[in-house]
Amino acid sequence: MRRDPWFITRANVFKKPLVKKILNILQMIPVYRFRDGFSTLRKNDETIEMCVNLLTRGKCILIFGEGNHNDRWFLRPLQKGFARMAIAAEERHDWKLGVKIVPVGVQYDSHNAFRSRVLVNFGNPILANEFCTTTNTTQQNLEALITKTAEEMKSLILNIPSEDYETQVSYFKKHREIKSDLVEQLQSDQSIINNYPNEKAPITKKKSALSKWLNPFFIYQFVNHLIPFAILQWVLKTKVSDPQFIGSLKFSMGMILVPLAYIVQTALCYFLSGSTLITGVYFLSLPLSVLLRRD
Repeated sequence: MRRDPWFITRANVFKKPLVKKILNILQMIPVYRFRDGFSTLRKNDETIEMCVNLLTRGKCILIFGEGNHNDRWFLRPLQKGFARMAIAAEERHDWKLGVKIVPVGVQYDSHNAFRSRVLVNFGNPILANEFCTTTNTTQQNLEALITKTAEEMKSLILNIPSEDYETQVSYFKKHREIKSDLVEQLQSDQSIINNYPNEKAPITKKKSALSKWLNPFFIYQFVNHLIPFAILQWVLKTKVSDPQFIGSLKFSMGMILVPLAYIVQTALCYFLSGSTLITGVYFLSLPLSVLLRRD
């Protein structure tokens, strides 16, 4: 993004003074939820006020409108916070400020899989003052803005209805065809769900799980990354209770564990071979084996 956004962040991470200062420097603003205690909810008025001032100055605010998470392919009900901010800013400026809400779809191939793909899909901006009027009550304006935003967001993601969800997901996976272009992939995925149920649709043949073991790049990559992989799997199985954090932990721990493993293994290679050339080639082969593997 060319903009320099401020971020709405759950308040429980602001408890420690040092962490709070760091998060403030990173332009993060706390928002309080029922789980933080009913008495803390009044502090959200300060958050709304701060956001209104930012919008008045033409600043950009990034907020995850659903306010919660899971690993299902559908849009959950949007919370009122983003609409309250936009309407409060417009009301303060007689509906002439021109606050725009840009819907963004975040579409994952997989939340947990290694090197999985994700499409960040920007929609057309919604002018808050076009969907809210002075003749409506504040509640009616909130509902109108939330409804319009939800409609736009649903078009940017794979939105599988919650009714009969598991059956539709099974149907979707059976008929899904992998595309190289992520926008084309989303359109193809949406088409499958829109045509459900249609058993006449072609069924995509899946690769055997054993086929990857016939790939020498995969085997070489697996063996040389076994130590960081084993450590990561132990952490995920024993320390992580919420599967939504698996992807983030894989990324953050991988940034530390993989370079350390490369250093140790390269040093061991030099100790065993005594050759600078062999050691150098081995070191370069480690990241290349990851790039060249196909699974």
